[in-house]
Amino acid sequence: MTIMRAAVLRNRQFSVEERPLPIPGPGQVLVRTRACGICGSDLHLFRHGAEIAKLVTQIGVPPEDMQAGLILGHEFVAEIAAFGPDTDRRLAVGQRVLSIPFLMEGGTLVPIGVTTRTGGAYAEYLLLSERFLIPVPDGLPDEAAALTEPFAIGVHAVAKAVLKTGDVAAVIGCGPVGLAVIAALRACGVTTIVAGDLSLKRRDLARTMGATEIVNPRDTVGIVATLKALAPSSPAVIFECSGAPGMIERIIRDAPEAARVIIAGICYGQDCITPMFAILKEISLQFVAYYKESEFSEALAWLASGHIAWQPLVTGSVGLAGVMSAFHALEEPERHAKIIIDPRR
Repeated sequence: MTIMRAAVLRNRQFSVEERPLPIPGPGQVLVRTRACGICGSDLHLFRHGAEIAKLVTQIGVPPEDMQAGLILGHEFVAEIAAFGPDTDRRLAVGQRVLSIPFLMEGGTLVPIGVTTRTGGAYAEYLLLSERFLIPVPDGLPDEAAALTEPFAIGVHAVAKAVLKTGDVAAVIGCGPVGLAVIAALRACGVTTIVAGDLSLKRRDLARTMGATEIVNPRDTVGIVATLKALAPSSPAVIFECSGAPGMIERIIRDAPEAARVIIAGICYGQDCITPMFAILKEISLQFVAYYKESEFSEALAWLASGHIAWQPLVTGSVGLAGVMSAFHALEEPERHAKIIIDPRR
């Protein structure tokens, strides 16, 4: 077999194309995709890929030919198909594995599923680096294993908050990242978690993940204000997980003194804040991205332990031919939370 099928994004359209089967280089492994989640960042690339590509060049990322087509997908579980040269082969062919979504290539880390330099998991096969492989525990379903990456973002965001005894938390935005943050907060013993989202379905999922107070921002004074009313003298940690323009400024205005604000939502574009409000209240702003390898493993352990009720998060499954319809379906948060792609279908 020298070719594979992949769902390729080009001009805001997905098409199933035949691509050459990737050949693993030194230290690399060819894996067969078993399941891959559709991430919110994938949706952003779908809608605004060209604008994002131009934006990131301002921080030194080389420009790309978007017409070459992107193979997205970084929330995956796979099985080993073949080893490249200079590999230890400590795991067996057929072993289910996870990996942080980066490929070592010529001594450089290349992100998987967001660049034309290497393909993601919206494909039958992809390349991984052997050093990053993590075996999937027996009995853990593929759908659950594929949630490790988004839950690792929650683990990392909460770790960056440096929680203290007595902290109370607010989570703004209950998409997959916000839900992962809620689960991580509960695992760390936080007993007051106020969460809010405009979507009823997402608010229900927030309760399932462990939020203790649910807020509909349309009907109340606000998520942060609700937290202040519940625990007026407790140290507050506020997680911005919506990525909505203007939300950071609103949080700064509403936050209590000395609040720590963790920004995990991605606002694709310019935003503005009034620094004086943050200065006068001595508010800490912490922006976060990705995770450590240890945090990725920690997220997998949580899922394998059965302590996270992951099943309600998975609301659909499609093959490669269904990726386009899945992206349209995810525009309606009342219908779906996480759709899983199975390229074998």
